[in-house]
Amino acid sequence: MSEAVNPKNIADDDQLLPGPPELLQAVDQLKAYSLRYEVAMKLVLDKLDYISREYELRYGYALIDSKQSRIKSPESIVGKLKRKHLPLTFNAVFDKLHDIAGVRLIVRFLSDVKTVEDLLATQADIQVLRVKDYIHHPKPNGYQSLHLILGVPVYTVDGPSIVEVELQIRTIAMNFWASLEHELNYKKNVPHQEALRESLTKKAQLITQLDREMDDIKRRMYQPEPKQL
Repeated sequence: MSEAVNPKNIADDDQLLPGPPELLQAVDQLKAYSLRYEVAMKLVLDKLDYISREYELRYGYALIDSKQSRIKSPESIVGKLKRKHLPLTFNAVFDKLHDIAGVRLIVRFLSDVKTVEDLLATQADIQVLRVKDYIHHPKPNGYQSLHLILGVPVYTVDGPSIVEVELQIRTIAMNFWASLEHELNYKKNVPHQEALRESLTKKAQLITQLDREMDDIKRRMYQPEPKQL
């Protein structure tokens, strides 16, 4: 397995992320290092664009509906370390947090999730380091998505490093459900919030059924035979 990102020359591995007022200095160091995550994320986005365009040329339909991306802010990184009760060290940032760079990919059909995963696995310049399959094994609240931790080579002035990027792949229906569930959790003063959560959990089963039925329609509409390019 490839080595994780080496944060040498930015800060010593065991250096504590100091609390206020020294926290600003640590934030500046994290900002300097975030450039590597930005480069890794862009490489993943470019790879997905190429895969999607070639797939459409070969099979006649768009594999990817939409995508979103973000880099966690230094303040968010420190906050997550505290919530997870992890040591406030740079070592913990690069060894314990795997979603500093994140890409969310939305596909139309359930089978397209597996297609994207399989296509990424064939790429020589991207490694699939870890898989969390919340589609076949949903979370207790009904959340469904496929999470991949990708290892992306970034060539820096200090030499090559493998930088991690989290990729979430979900259908349009799964994303609609997840967006509503996220809003419910963070929206204040919602009447009957617990009852709504229970209702959403039950609706997740309907999302699963819908995705399966839409996949059946896809099979009838598209019988992909690759075109010679």
